This record gives sequence, C-alpha cells and structure tokens, in this order.
Amino acid sequence: MSEERRCMKCGGTNLEAGEFQSTGKIYSRPKHARLVTLLTTGVPVDTIICLDCGHVELIVDAEKAKSITKAS
Repeated sequence: MSEERRCMKCGGTNLEAGEFQSTGKIYSRPKHARLVTLLTTGVPVDTIICLDCGHVELIVDAEKAKSITKAS
C-alpha cells in the first residue's frame, strides 16, 4: 500500500514533479566527493512542487550520491 505524498510545508497533496532548469543542467555534488568525480558530472536535482503553497522539495538519487563520495 503506497502512502500519498504530502507537502513538507503545508501538508497539501496537490504536488507536481519537476526539475531545475537553467542555461545548463544543475547538479548537486557531495562535499566529500572523490577527486575523480570532481572532474565529472554530479548528481542531477529533481523537484517536487506544491501547487498549493509554492514550496519546492529538492531530491537527488541517494545511491548515485553515495557512489561518488570518499566514504563509499
């Protein structure tokens, strides 16, 4: 049974998936990424947008983020 997602700010359920857009792709890179990964692309950032209050939740692929850190 899947639980319905709720906005982290207002608790609303009127949510829409999205992504950051710019003239180039926006990525997040873990602070302690291995050197070789500093020269490559980071982790793409997706969003969940609350259409009730405007809150934007940022989401990255946790497994990809772990795979490029020194701790992995």
